[in-house]
Amino acid sequence: MTHKFFVVFTLALVIFASTTEAYDAPHGRFGIGVVLGEPAGISGKFWISNSGAIDALLGWQFTYNWMVAQLGYLHHFQIRGVSKGSLAAYIGAGGILFADFSNDPLQSRVSFAARVPLGLEYIFNPISFFAEVEPLVLLYPQPDFGFGGGIGFRFYF
Repeated sequence: MTHKFFVVFTLALVIFASTTEAYDAPHGRFGIGVVLGEPAGISGKFWISNSGAIDALLGWQFTYNWMVAQLGYLHHFQIRGVSKGSLAAYIGAGGILFADFSNDPLQSRVSFAARVPLGLEYIFNPISFFAEVEPLVLLYPQPDFGFGGGIGFRFYF
């Protein structure tokens, strides 16, 4: 089940990315920054169209002391009426991998979850600030539900 989801999700991203137009905002297409929350870490974002972007994070989940890697697609909806910069709400879909590298190799484990990030991003060239929450559906090793999210910033170039 997890393998099929990952394959379908990856194919959808590749197909969508190949049919979109270039992002035409005044800031750059790639941003890198920091997220504080659950998980916390280094965040990257690459715009693939006027409203679509791929986001990634490499960091740490402090609740369970796990390393985290996440990847997903975000679709943005511009909020009008902002005099300086731009404000957008977004929703997305992606995956998150949790890895526990404890000192005891028999206790080390890996978990995988689907995520649906919901957030707001304010872009004031060349910096953006964002806040998001993300419901999680744990797929492996056993089904479960959870939440993540945080606040952060990125520098675009």
